[in-house]
Amino acid sequence: MKLRDYLAIALLIIVAVGGRIYTNGSESPEKPRRPDPRQIDRPDIGRPPAETVHSPGRELPRESRNDPRFVIQIDATKENSVGTAFSIDPSGIWVTARHVTNGCDLVGLQKTNGRLVRVSTVEERPSADISILHTRGGTRAMRIIHPKLQIGADGYSFGYPRGEPGDVYGRVIGRARMLARGRYRTEEPVVAWTQIRRIPDKGADLSGISGGPWVNAKGEVIGVHVAGSPRRGRSYSTAPRTLIEAARSANVRTFGLINDTATNGQLTPTRFDRYGNRLRRDLVVAKVVCLIGEKWRRQAAQQRS
Repeated sequence: MKLRDYLAIALLIIVAVGGRIYTNGSESPEKPRRPDPRQIDRPDIGRPPAETVHSPGRELPRESRNDPRFVIQIDATKENSVGTAFSIDPSGIWVTARHVTNGCDLVGLQKTNGRLVRVSTVEERPSADISILHTRGGTRAMRIIHPKLQIGADGYSFGYPRGEPGDVYGRVIGRARMLARGRYRTEEPVVAWTQIRRIPDKGADLSGISGGPWVNAKGEVIGVHVAGSPRRGRSYSTAPRTLIEAARSANVRTFGLINDTATNGQLTPTRFDRYGNRLRRDLVVAKVVCLIGEKWRRQAAQQRS
């Protein structure tokens, strides 16, 4: 074989190897393609995520007057509405959000059969979005604690978003200060959460869950659900000390130290709704109904008939 034949073969090898390196490199001129739709496992869409081990980060800084502020508007005119409450004492003491009860002519807790249990006394906290409710008789109470919150810590909230049973799983992202303006004016520290999962998922607007509990993985109450930012998928709860102070003002001392509050492993990112259903079934978490004027008189008459 002549020298020029060897050179021709060598040139062909160089071109082939060089072409392979170029087409597999990061600067390949080939345009990206959409994935084959057949490669997408369609039945998995909408399924809950697999259980994962999640470790929270550093401890949440202390409250500060310099924490980010946001404003919520309290409508000047109150209309019939619903919210959420939870039991903090088996004698019939409950917690909900102040903006749920403020301006109501009648406040009631709805039982599973649809009938209302009338709230005899409403005590609105002057400097926080919390109301203490009193009824004749109650249910088992939830345990309230003052935790050391951490960035990224898991939490769960239960209640009646949009008036229907629903729950949310979130994680702590920081502190803020909530300014209420309208029928009343307050400024208070709150804890900010990012919503990770909602059941059922009808959007980030959780109106109606206001007043519901935010709990940790043990089912211990660490705040009251008081506000949300649907556009950003965030929720806000009262600072733990604010809830502790409200409970003590109502002479609640036991803080839910009851034996039947075990979560039975249900408070996880994939099964938390089972625990929420249990709380609602047992009326530990209840729907709050706010009625105005003549409308509540007619509805009360219908309840009695």
